[in-house]
Amino acid sequence: MNKGGLNMVYLAFLLFFNLISCFPSSSHAQNANLNLPLKSVNLGNWLVTEGWMQPSRFDGIVNKDLLDGTQVQFLSTRLNKYLCAESGGGTIIVANRASASGWETFRLWRVNASYFNFRVFFKQFVGLGNQGVVQAVLNGPTNSATFEIVRRNGDPNKVRLRASNGLFLQTRVTADCRGSSWDDWDPSVFRMTIVTTLQGEYQITNGYGPDRAPQVMQDHWNSYITEQDFNFMSSNGLDAVRVPVGWWIAQDPNPPRPFVGGSSRALDNAFTWAEKYGMKVIIDLHAVKDSQNGNDHSGTRDGFQEWGDSNIGETVAVIEYLAARYGGRLGLAAIELMNEPLAPGVTFDALAKYYRAGYDAVRKHTYAYVILSARLGPADPQEFFLLASSMNRVVIDVHNYNLFSDMFSSMSVQQNIDYIYNQRASDLGRLISANGPRVFIGEFGRNDASMDDYKRFARAQLDVYDPATFGWAYWTYKCVYNHWSLKLNMVYLAFLLFFNLMSCFPSSHAQNTDLKLPLRAVNLGNWLVTEGWMKPSRFDGIINKDLLDGAHVQFLSTKLNKYLCAENGGGTVLVANRISPSDWETFRLWRVNESYFNLRVLNKQFVGLGNQGVKAVSNTPTHSETFQIVRKDDAPNRVRLKASNGFFLQVQSETLVTADYTGSSWDDSDPSVFNIAIVNTLQGEYQITNGYGPVKAPQVMQAHWDSYITEQDFKFISANGLSAVRIPVGWWIAQDPNPPKPFVGGSLKALDNAFTWAEKYGMKVVVDLHAAKASQNRFEHSGARDGFLEWGDSNIDETVAVIEFLAARYGGSPSLGAIELMNEPWAPDVTLDALTKYYKAGYDAIRKHTNAYVILSARLGPANPKELFPLARSLNRVAIDVHWYNLFTDMFITMTVQQNIDYIYNQRSSDLDSWISADGPPILIGEWTGEFGAKNGSMEDYKRYTKAELDVFGGATFGWAYWSYKCEENHWSLKWMIDNNFIQLNMR
Repeated sequence: MNKGGLNMVYLAFLLFFNLISCFPSSSHAQNANLNLPLKSVNLGNWLVTEGWMQPSRFDGIVNKDLLDGTQVQFLSTRLNKYLCAESGGGTIIVANRASASGWETFRLWRVNASYFNFRVFFKQFVGLGNQGVVQAVLNGPTNSATFEIVRRNGDPNKVRLRASNGLFLQTRVTADCRGSSWDDWDPSVFRMTIVTTLQGEYQITNGYGPDRAPQVMQDHWNSYITEQDFNFMSSNGLDAVRVPVGWWIAQDPNPPRPFVGGSSRALDNAFTWAEKYGMKVIIDLHAVKDSQNGNDHSGTRDGFQEWGDSNIGETVAVIEYLAARYGGRLGLAAIELMNEPLAPGVTFDALAKYYRAGYDAVRKHTYAYVILSARLGPADPQEFFLLASSMNRVVIDVHNYNLFSDMFSSMSVQQNIDYIYNQRASDLGRLISANGPRVFIGEFGRNDASMDDYKRFARAQLDVYDPATFGWAYWTYKCVYNHWSLKLNMVYLAFLLFFNLMSCFPSSHAQNTDLKLPLRAVNLGNWLVTEGWMKPSRFDGIINKDLLDGAHVQFLSTKLNKYLCAENGGGTVLVANRISPSDWETFRLWRVNESYFNLRVLNKQFVGLGNQGVKAVSNTPTHSETFQIVRKDDAPNRVRLKASNGFFLQVQSETLVTADYTGSSWDDSDPSVFNIAIVNTLQGEYQITNGYGPVKAPQVMQAHWDSYITEQDFKFISANGLSAVRIPVGWWIAQDPNPPKPFVGGSLKALDNAFTWAEKYGMKVVVDLHAAKASQNRFEHSGARDGFLEWGDSNIDETVAVIEFLAARYGGSPSLGAIELMNEPWAPDVTLDALTKYYKAGYDAIRKHTNAYVILSARLGPANPKELFPLARSLNRVAIDVHWYNLFTDMFITMTVQQNIDYIYNQRSSDLDSWISADGPPILIGEWTGEFGAKNGSMEDYKRYTKAELDVFGGATFGWAYWSYKCEENHWSLKWMIDNNFIQLNMR
């Protein structure tokens, strides 16, 4: 499917015509027990690639913008005119068009990363004629129709086209130019415009090529949809999946190139899992050979729709293969003969002929339903009713979206909703009354809608589409575009009437009202959200562990004795003229692997290759922004930086830094040699998972979760008089078991265990969203990649979705004490307005599922904890969390032990009393510790200091939580402090 095309999504199929209740074969009869209507979801982008749904799968392809079907135009820089296939093909190529349209557009057939065939408007291929004349007359690609696209370094859309004779095209138009200039007057230089691209199964497999594609695809099939996904779908009330497949599956394990084998094994797994969890499978032939609609999800190579009468026999053969392989499976509900044929290219006569033959092929093997997809485009959904009425157990599938036309994009939210209740309902009623079908969708044509808008829109669709007599199927289960993803948007969909089925526990708001305050708690820090300083040895197995994401580095040229600098902090060139480093001379690493990195500068641009120099102008890293840090074997802080063009950076002068050096010396006089200084590092969840990489990180993290906190720890905590634990979690837990990379699945199971153990030992759990996506405070414990704080208004909805996931899952647990909406937001970067908006929405999300306390963390930095009091007073069962450490400022470092103790008894006590006496909300001191700023304290000093904290913090009306239960810095570890008699918990 193409997100920008008419057929993006599918959902649903509905309506059957004639039911027959018996069939002579037992394998046929077992499919007759289907409970209608179905409530299902499409497993899009699994066995048929749709690149828009997960673009990162294409990141490893060289020249990934030049895949099969990419439509390009070439503007001569000398003439300022476009290349054109005269008459659309069948004659010569000219260069005389001032503007570009169909005849001036060429579709690529990719031979490899650099060589291509060009297909023109009327489907001929460009090639060489007599005397090097270039023409488009070939009906198939040959060697003479193969061209190399030579891209200019630093300006990839400036190109030259080398023909099969080894010479370049020039604007006569002939292939006989030998020049090598890139100047605009050169007749062989063109400005290439990429008009549109395809990202389907053909593109990804041919893009990676026969060596890499099999592994890439197998990894995807094994991880994108797993047994846990079927468990999740079944637990949330869905009873079926619609699985798109491509025609090449019938030739698995050796399909025609570039397709690769393995998808049939994945489909086998889908049936096994569906049967295990009591679900049904609809097999949908989504991609037919020669393409039924020209979209990338049809498996097309170049976007031409070429399916017709001549393809009927081979398409029926695919259907019969599927019916024979799965016809006897208990999980089979239906086989859909073709997805979204497009009118008028696919004619009614050809499609009706195919549908009859496909139906007969299915009936040889199974009595499962047969689904006929209505044509898209100018066609009536009822056009196949007569055909369907002549068959048994046949369904018509129609797809509706409030998208893909100006009509919908110009509608308001309410108008979209009204359209569902009026026009869609009328259409469905007409189809049902005529013995026909309808659908359900999950997106509409606005980008400024609120969470409540999406809920109302989804509710409208459910109200209208539920009467569909065969059922509906949401598009899709997973997608990087949130509102397309059913898994990510359970919070939006009113049809999940039993959302709490996600919970491990029975649902009850009342059971959370028995919380005994004040809590005496301990934080389980560094368990589900990594904080490397608390156990540095966990990072020991990472190669180049000092060069993790977010490491701040500076590069001193050994030749000039000057530092590399992003001039103006970014947005222009790199220079090497600074005698001392500061912010502009500091680069933050994004780690690609152990040796390759992106370099981010102060203003958040990435360093990359530009014309005649190195610049920091890109807002996102690409291949051209990737550098290898080559370290000297015996001096790892002496480095050279290899750019994506294969050359090393060099400082030609203080104002000219280029990537064109080929030398290999490590002498101080070498212009490519730098001394690297690592001025700051991060050691959080992002760093450890990306550092170990996708193969090793899951093992490392699972071993940590299983051993760092165990049931014995809960027993110890309870036995020592504590009543609760505060458990930091990261935003990625809501997408467990398949969170976005580099994060790995498994923390959700650990949190489930914590609730089980807490209940066993009579304790409460405070779930603390410690790391919000985009980082609310720039610290490593916020899950930050590089230390930039980027959380704001645009992140509110997705952060609320995480909170609702947690509330839905644990809201019914008798152990739930509270949910903390965010840990330590930082002022002024996180504004009070944005935080208040988020806190209100997060509170509302929790109240759908539980009456547990909601905790609002006060902002760190220049902010008053009382700023949240008005909001907290307007809500029910809300507490304010403040964190108190006699650390992190020079004031505490210069204090003596006694002054630290006096500060607790005087200033801390006064602050707490003022908040409590102000008739404010309950106060939680959510983090404090036994460490203080004074150095070399004795055991007795620590005992007196922690006693002072317990004396004062014991007055907090909601309670307190020590940071942390375990830590290799002894005084930070409550377990160590208890075991070694440094602290005595005189519980009240």
